[in-house]
Amino acid sequence: MSAGQALDFRPETFSPSPFFAALLSKRGLLENAPIRRYLWPGLEDLQDPFLMKGMDRAVQRISKAVSDREPILIHGDYDVDGITASALMARTLERLGAPFATFLPERTVDGYGVSPRAITKAREEGARLIITADCGITAHAPLALAASLGIEVIVIDHHRIPPEGLPEAYAILNPLQEDCGYPFKELSAAGLVFKLSQALVGDSAFEFLDLAALSTISDVAPLVEENRILVKKGLERLSLRTNPGLSALGEVAGLKARQITVAHVGFVLAPRLNAAGRMSTPDMALRLLLANSAAETASLAAALDEENKLRQKEERQVTEQAIRQIERTVNFNRERVLVAVSEGWHPGVIGIVASRLVDRFHRPAIVIALHEGRGKGSGRSIKNFHLFEAMESCRDLFENFGGHAQAAGLQMSGENVALLRERINRFAQEKYPAEIFIKTFPVDLEIRLEDLRQPFIGELQLLEPHGAGNPKPSFLTRGLEVRAKPEKLTGETVKFWVTDGLFTAEALWTPRAASDAAFKPERGMRLDLIYSVKTRVWDGRETISLDVKSAKQV
Repeated sequence: MSAGQALDFRPETFSPSPFFAALLSKRGLLENAPIRRYLWPGLEDLQDPFLMKGMDRAVQRISKAVSDREPILIHGDYDVDGITASALMARTLERLGAPFATFLPERTVDGYGVSPRAITKAREEGARLIITADCGITAHAPLALAASLGIEVIVIDHHRIPPEGLPEAYAILNPLQEDCGYPFKELSAAGLVFKLSQALVGDSAFEFLDLAALSTISDVAPLVEENRILVKKGLERLSLRTNPGLSALGEVAGLKARQITVAHVGFVLAPRLNAAGRMSTPDMALRLLLANSAAETASLAAALDEENKLRQKEERQVTEQAIRQIERTVNFNRERVLVAVSEGWHPGVIGIVASRLVDRFHRPAIVIALHEGRGKGSGRSIKNFHLFEAMESCRDLFENFGGHAQAAGLQMSGENVALLRERINRFAQEKYPAEIFIKTFPVDLEIRLEDLRQPFIGELQLLEPHGAGNPKPSFLTRGLEVRAKPEKLTGETVKFWVTDGLFTAEALWTPRAASDAAFKPERGMRLDLIYSVKTRVWDGRETISLDVKSAKQV
């Protein structure tokens, strides 16, 4: 089925088709002004950074450091959000002409959060100001150490405020503070640094939108309101390939697409940036983002690609072992939160493995790597289950933990893992209804295949970029017939053709969960399909396919 040529939609003349108007309504968009901001977000729609509590104070302190030529230490984190936030802060200080150094913790040496090693480094290098990026909100003891050494700290951290309250810091940028008037609360760490950059260098901060978009997508922040603007405009900048390091990384990964998409970030760029922090040291990724020499960027990009291959191998092994452990030991009628644990698992891949378990079993999952009786864990969650709150109910079992609704990290003694499994499942049973642990496929509209034509197909592209908080629309079409023998593509994906007797469309099916293995499309089979629509251009012709989420034989 051909989608035809995309239409040239303009905000001043746009009038949505009935189906598209129904989709907008389901997203709460009923009036012209909100619809325009959503479909055509502009940089002029960004919030004033000085609305954020602590911004004035942070800008004043950094400006003083710049004028006095004080060395500044940027303390980031080892994941993409922390690395890009550090790079964005470094680029901003470069623009201001400030002397600075960077510190990224190593998983196996420093663990999560502000490292005493960084404070020691700051003191040795004469830095009297530390700026954290993606950490610090729970760092009471390390910040007290810094204060005792005469070092002031600006905390930039988007994670939940701990129950014991905020640490002592010169300034804190976190819109989740109770008395913070900043209207948007879901910025990533690099999103927060971008707001600080706006406050410091004005519109010049727009040059760093590619880093803000990388962070927002990689940290699975909801792509709504301000995040939607940062990602949409950031993807445009990524597509210009102005950052030499990211350009080199795309080349080594074989990324040739003219327009960089959310999928390219999530499956090509981010895993390679993350690989360094997972397998060795995140400094390699930060150096890549800050490098300008072609020789240096090519060398670093190649090294990150190799690290990613090692990460993939390790991840496959740990995932297979974790799945076998869960299938062998878990009573799914009783346990709603999965806890997998083993000696010898690489701590750098446990977050990815937790995500794999969530995808396969539709349960929140915590994966713990043990080493000499100490455990480092990473958790991922499902929609409507607040993982951080669940972990708070077990906080006495942890040596350290932090995170938010959908992801969290922890450190604990291996002796407490059994108690963690028991207590977090008791919390889940008492606080959450059983229905949220049953995978469902919400449907935005029930349509016919013949409805997938212009202008509706073109309008759907206005909803991009898609991701957390802004999923692709899902459609239901009933009574379709499989027209030909299905064809196996790469991996587990199967391609088949469906028809309603008048229109025919290509359908793509990839098993995503343990229960999906039972569905095998066959010629002549009648199906009700829930799917999203994919568009692609081939030989100058735009076509569509159905990305099948659920199939029911009828």
